[in-house]
Amino acid sequence: MSTHELRTFLATYDWAQTWQDLPWAHTEPTLLLAEICRQRPAGRALDLGCGAGTDSVYLAGRGWDVTALDFVPKALEYTRARAAAAGMSVTTIAADITTWEPPGTWELVLDHGLLHNLDPVRHTAYRTRVLQALGAAGDFLLLHWHPRFPGQPNGRLGPRRVERAEIEAFFAPELQLRYFALEEFEDLPDAVGGGMSQACYWFTRNRAHAEPQELLAQIGRTLQRHGVSVPADAGTGLAPAHLARLLGPGRLGISHRAPEPAAAAAMLEAFAGHAGADPQRLACLFAAFASGTPVSVCDAGAPKCSACEVRFCKRQRYR
Repeated sequence: MSTHELRTFLATYDWAQTWQDLPWAHTEPTLLLAEICRQRPAGRALDLGCGAGTDSVYLAGRGWDVTALDFVPKALEYTRARAAAAGMSVTTIAADITTWEPPGTWELVLDHGLLHNLDPVRHTAYRTRVLQALGAAGDFLLLHWHPRFPGQPNGRLGPRRVERAEIEAFFAPELQLRYFALEEFEDLPDAVGGGMSQACYWFTRNRAHAEPQELLAQIGRTLQRHGVSVPADAGTGLAPAHLARLLGPGRLGISHRAPEPAAAAAMLEAFAGHAGADPQRLACLFAAFASGTPVSVCDAGAPKCSACEVRFCKRQRYR
């Protein structure tokens, strides 16, 4: 962070008599964190900008091996003290996320309000570090301020309010959104811009982007299961609107947003380049998989998920 940002946060921590005095103090864990703990076994968790340590202590109490990172020493002191008082330990790291080099990967990476306080010139470096730190099957949980109404300005002291679409695009294509939630705050000081919506994003790795060859292999296994061969001259065989739906986040997740039908063919060609596949051959593969001829596994209206081997598809991932 910049010298100005550091001075601001140091002054706030110097002013606070206890961790509860901090403007961003919270006693409950970040929204959706309990659900993550319910759905997956405890592993390694990284709390970015840990603040007073509420989430770090919560995770440690549920068996997670927690690393808490902050660039303010007093934040780490609060976190260690609260963990010790609860009979637990948390590994603390004093570092600036934008220059820190992660020594490994974590099953869970958490940011409760770091990004929305970060100077935009550091956003690219932040994104790089998050992707480095997040394991291949990891979850990334982000809390970020969101405008309560379109065009709501930021306050003099921040944090920045950003629309959902911009956050999703920022982390695409490597990450895809699993859950999104909003909590309304109507009455806040004018210095931070009054009311806001507090958005919580639960991201996972986009397997279609990370493992494109495996995605194609899963489509191939589906066709093999049904005895379907792929002719070399089949063309796309798909209506543009159907292809757009297939490429979007509700199905294969090749795009984090469902593309416009007119752009779908170009997007499929770009994915072919990413996968190192021949575009024409890929178009034929998708046509055989989804056009309705001869088996209609992934048609537009009622895809036959029980007859499909594509585990990367969103319709399959959460069944």
